[in-house]
Amino acid sequence: MKSYLWLPLACLVGMLVGSWGPRAELRAREQKMEEQRQRAPRAVDGVNAFAKLVNIPAEAKRLRARRSRKGPLYSGATNQVARKQAPIAEKMPMAGKPAPESGSVTNAPPQRRWSPGDLRARIEEAQDLWRVRGEMARAKAKEKFGLDAAAEAKFNAALEDMNERLYQTVQSFAALLSEKGKMTTELGVRFMGDASAVVAESYDKVGACVPESRRDEISELNMADFIDPAVAEPLIDVQDKLRLPEEGLR
Repeated sequence: MKSYLWLPLACLVGMLVGSWGPRAELRAREQKMEEQRQRAPRAVDGVNAFAKLVNIPAEAKRLRARRSRKGPLYSGATNQVARKQAPIAEKMPMAGKPAPESGSVTNAPPQRRWSPGDLRARIEEAQDLWRVRGEMARAKAKEKFGLDAAAEAKFNAALEDMNERLYQTVQSFAALLSEKGKMTTELGVRFMGDASAVVAESYDKVGACVPESRRDEISELNMADFIDPAVAEPLIDVQDKLRLPEEGLR
């Protein structure tokens, strides 16, 4: 008779034990989904990846007071056109503000201290370092592949074309971001995809500068060594839109 008293308890224990497996499996599945969600591309991951590709530091190290450089940071063909057009725009007075009288003296802008996270300061710092690294990389490639004058000119032209196309890619992205007013995951993914495609295609153009027998050696080049960090210059005007509540260009 007493054995019947244990029957309800045994049933309850059986139900608990039987449900433990599905519950544990459910928790494991939920944990896996959460891990996948955290690994999924965030809105600015594409921009962060691009910043790393062109060796832009997360923060500028040299925080001395400095004047902003005059003119564009990027000296490619795209900005050469902008430089020629800029003086015309500068002559036009701002709306609601009278143009300065002839002969009047205007005060030069005071020196300012850049914020460590200011994108312009970070690009300038990266560009200062790249000038030496880029020249060394070109000289090393010239020596390694035994490039003559014609091949070297072709090699340099391929690298300049890569930088120009990267600048235009960044410029188009910045314009689109400005138009939309906010970052999205799609924008970030497409941006990095477009930039990666430019770099990938550059391997073929650089590979055409050497004999076919040495084409595979071009695959070992780190093309990032030849990218001018200033191609990221268009992002400066939209850097406020890259800093979302929990994300940013880091």
